Amino acid sequence: MMSHNDNENAPDEHDALDGRIHALKTKHGLTEEQQKKAKSTNDGVKAGVELLTPIVVCFFIGMGLDNWLDKSPLFLMIFFVLGVVTGFWNIYKLTK
Repeated sequence: MMSHNDNENAPDEHDALDGRIHALKTKHGLTEEQQKKAKSTNDGVKAGVELLTPIVVCFFIGMGLDNWLDKSPLFLMIFFVLGVVTGFWNIYKLTK
């Protein structure tokens, strides 16, 4: 359990951690503009993955069900639409 003294040291530890993070960013030469550019690139990649993953997964599930049940292309179309809707819902939640 934490004692009362442990809680008093928490802000000092937080400030020390912030200082070390800032020192590492400065040491590796990342300017504010480069950090913003890297963050926007990461956000774009994340949005692409969030959009494409459910589409691809649902596509293969639909193909598998069609092959298994011999109902081509019924489940492929249903699951593809479901994947597209899910992908765009993920993008909506990501940008909200």
